[in-house]
Amino acid sequence: MSASSADYREDLSSVRPRFEYVEPSFGKKAESKPTAVENNTKVANGKTLNVNKRLQTVLDTLSQQNKAIKFISGFRIQLYVGNVRQEADNAKAYIYQLFPDLSPYVSYSQPTYRVKAGDFMYRSDAEHYLEQIRGQYSSAVILADRVDIKRSMMVRASAE
Repeated sequence: MSASSADYREDLSSVRPRFEYVEPSFGKKAESKPTAVENNTKVANGKTLNVNKRLQTVLDTLSQQNKAIKFISGFRIQLYVGNVRQEADNAKAYIYQLFPDLSPYVSYSQPTYRVKAGDFMYRSDAEHYLEQIRGQYSSAVILADRVDIKRSMMVRASAE
């Protein structure tokens, strides 16, 4: 015999949360009793727990750990790859002049010079600059790289 959902009866009033309604008063400052949450304590099983203090301690610890992180995976635009130092220096100067908010990076691994620019957290931000750079350097590409978090935040803010 199957029971229909219309026949189902159960009293759930004992598990429903109960709230006290306080009429909002406009114009007057209402005086109210501080609740357990406002006192940064909660009573459970007869024990007083400092939930907010413990939570704040954990958040402070996470904050300190996050401040220690300086680099993340991101993107850079590679402008030049070649053996001529003067051309690498020209690419670096081009970035300094036309895009002062981007930081150029020149690396040398014998016999090749590589010039990369920018610290982008998001590929879409790098693509915005890539279209402008391709006018001068048609072989420019976006590469995944480790980028400085603080610089990437500055580039994103200036792109908007």
